[in-house]
Amino acid sequence: MSVDRRFGIIASALGLLFLVLASGLLIHQWSAYTRAEYALTHFQVFRATLLAMEKVSAERGPTNSVLGEDVPLPEARAAALRVARAESDARIAQLVGLLGLPGCDRCENERAAAQRVQATLADARANIDRVLRVPRAQRTDPALEQAVMRMVEVIPHFSPITNASTAGVLNGDASALNCMTAARLAATLREQAGLLGSRFTAALVSQRQLTEDEQFAIERTRGGIDQLGAYMRTRVQEDAALAHGAFARVNGKYFGEGLAYVARIRALASLPGGAAASTGEFAARYVPLMRPIVEFRDEALALAEEEVRLHRHAMLVRLVGAAGILSSLMCALALGVWLFRRQVIRPFAEAARVIRAIAAGGPSADLPPNAYRGEIQELFDAVQVLKAKDLERTRLEQERQRLIAELRTMAETDSLTRLLNRRAFESRAQAAFLDRDVLAPYLALVMIDIDHFKRINDTYGHAVGDRALECMADLCRETWRKGDVVARIGGEEFAVLVGVQDRAQVLEMVERLRLRLSRAVVPVEQGAGFTMTASFGVAYAARADAPSVKSLLKRADRLLYRAKLAGRDRVEVEASALADGGPPP
Repeated sequence: MSVDRRFGIIASALGLLFLVLASGLLIHQWSAYTRAEYALTHFQVFRATLLAMEKVSAERGPTNSVLGEDVPLPEARAAALRVARAESDARIAQLVGLLGLPGCDRCENERAAAQRVQATLADARANIDRVLRVPRAQRTDPALEQAVMRMVEVIPHFSPITNASTAGVLNGDASALNCMTAARLAATLREQAGLLGSRFTAALVSQRQLTEDEQFAIERTRGGIDQLGAYMRTRVQEDAALAHGAFARVNGKYFGEGLAYVARIRALASLPGGAAASTGEFAARYVPLMRPIVEFRDEALALAEEEVRLHRHAMLVRLVGAAGILSSLMCALALGVWLFRRQVIRPFAEAARVIRAIAAGGPSADLPPNAYRGEIQELFDAVQVLKAKDLERTRLEQERQRLIAELRTMAETDSLTRLLNRRAFESRAQAAFLDRDVLAPYLALVMIDIDHFKRINDTYGHAVGDRALECMADLCRETWRKGDVVARIGGEEFAVLVGVQDRAQVLEMVERLRLRLSRAVVPVEQGAGFTMTASFGVAYAARADAPSVKSLLKRADRLLYRAKLAGRDRVEVEASALADGGPPP
């Protein structure tokens, strides 16, 4: 085979390889641009979902107001309710329209969720209208509670849409995650803030004192709001663009004035005569204080949309740039091949034929075979093999680290309650004793034992007994602070190591846990469930004395035993704490 022909084959092969790579790059860039384009559509769905959620949630304000009015309803209240319902319907209709766009052609589940929202909202409104036809004096607490909660139950039906739209956006642009998460947290905070206000509706309508169940529901909702606030602050800290403007107003207006107002109404409603405020008065004062939450949500949505649009523009620029560069390279390669063949290969081949013809005395002769082979391709193959081996080694190392972390967690965690086990507790407690950076001068070790736990297992079975242990673990997580060391050290025994300033601080925590436990109901499959009590032993030590974990455990265990002998459901505190240099009372 002549050099000219070999060069033609190599040039054709290189040209074909170049075309394949160029096509692959263009396809990749086109796919990235398409995902970015669809991400914008999914973002519009995401934003429309949050806006619809907010309108449905806001509709509960006028709804709660009219629930506190007698028939016939005041025209102003009725008009406000009609306007709120119309705004909710308009936002939901906009969402349904977006779910039919080309970028959402596979959104069957989301469209079904939107239909469920419409159906659930219609049923909730019909139920409210039935309640409103009854004179206010005849509206029972269960009817009012059901009317409010059926409106609340509409909101969870938006979750499949927000989840799917979030995934669609992140598939095209993962950098928008923080702002989208902040917006979703703000939307959830707005819903929880509205729910907190709705918790007072029945009591305000009936002008009565809050029940224990209502107090618990208010406390639970307030805890969720505090947790959402902490999550939002984390997101704001991760994005400087969110740290200014609306979020400062959220802190001042809602977390400041709004929650303070709710606390005042709650304090008044906890008295026998009730809060002496109507639902309309409550909504008129409370709802405007939630407005900064919506403004923060809109600010986060605007930042996320800007990021999505910039990403789509960048993908378009990359696509156009790749197409232009690859076209230029193709033209340059074709020109270089043509020039090299014309000025080097063909003259060399002709000269070789002529030289051989002269040497042999004949007119022409075939050129010898080319000695070069595919060394370069072999080099790339070797690099590819090395890369594949390195990737496999990295993957195996990551898997090994993950397994080590899982084993470490399994070794330190009680599988049922997800608290620390005894060995981990002793290790963490000993480390806490030696930690000089902790400001609390005293340590308190609290031993907890569920009273008559064997009777619970014998009466309800071990599955319910496990549920009781899980209930105790959940209460411990809610009661003790983040820095406290909480563990399950035995069957129904728990231990907590707390850094405190004085005796009263830990006693207040223990008493709070004891009261919460006595009010918590452990559900059973058949029946209304049951409550339980526990006995507590509290031992103290000064951090400067470098106490041992085992010594404190023994002292607290003796106190726990004394509490059980004294009748259970009580707290026994180390009487010698003061004499031994313990914390002051």
